[in-house]
Amino acid sequence: MEKENLGTLFILIGLFVYGIHPVVIEFGGIVVAPLVFASIAALGAGFVAFIFRRRVTPKINQGISASDNRRLVMAGVLGTFLAFTCLFIGLQLSSSNNAAIILRSELVFALTLGYFFLNETISKRQLVWMTLMVCGVLLVVVTSQLTVLGIGDILLLITPMAWAAGHTFAKPALQRVSSWTAVAYRNLVGGALLLLLAVSGILLGGPILYTSNFGLVVMIIIIEAIVILLAHSLWYEGISRINLGKATALIAPAPLVTFVLYAIVFQIPPTPWQLVGAAIVIVATILLSREVSLMRGPDTPEPR
Repeated sequence: MEKENLGTLFILIGLFVYGIHPVVIEFGGIVVAPLVFASIAALGAGFVAFIFRRRVTPKINQGISASDNRRLVMAGVLGTFLAFTCLFIGLQLSSSNNAAIILRSELVFALTLGYFFLNETISKRQLVWMTLMVCGVLLVVVTSQLTVLGIGDILLLITPMAWAAGHTFAKPALQRVSSWTAVAYRNLVGGALLLLLAVSGILLGGPILYTSNFGLVVMIIIIEAIVILLAHSLWYEGISRINLGKATALIAPAPLVTFVLYAIVFQIPPTPWQLVGAAIVIVATILLSREVSLMRGPDTPEPR
């Protein structure tokens, strides 16, 4: 039970970091091109994680098998490159408030992939709360802009799919490698691919900076790198101890943090529909978080 409680604690601390993230990204997109911003911040977080891995991980655990290497590379391709491309561009076309709710649909993908590929359970109650959560997400998406999905919202919907797929690849490796190793792989691989995409955009005439205040650009990139480093390290420490589906449910209240920061930074409070959608999502996923992490198998009790 200590392992379950510790994993839950890591995710709950990470909840506040995940709530801050959409606001940092949207503000960063005002001063620097999104893909440039994402690539440099991810590479910075990856390099720091690599240094921590070498210093704090016992030497016996620093080796990595070919299988785990492939898993962590795929986590970088999906969880950072694809997800960040959609997230950073999507936020410039949508809003932090929308993103805070839409990204919570990751729970559906995490529970589904965890069931089929990680042998995790999905109870009948989980299915009910998942359905309720999806209704909350749809309520926000449909009522926040017009009556149809914008391209930004569609990109934001792709983001949690990529995150969940990346986590599914990484989780088995966390039984054999440190969380710092997973963070380093994910951000160095994903950041390098993002940088290639960013350079391609620049060569085609795309902008790099949207401000002449270079100090502000450096500051927001450093803040984003710190947020990525904290979010990913806390996340991997958590899912190495508890089910992927439960961990994803535990970060459900992150939209509350986002809403408060968004109102402070941009002076734009959430709409009533966004608050209703947030309430539905948060209630459903908090109920989901009360489920104990169980695995399917001959000795595992049937989930209720």
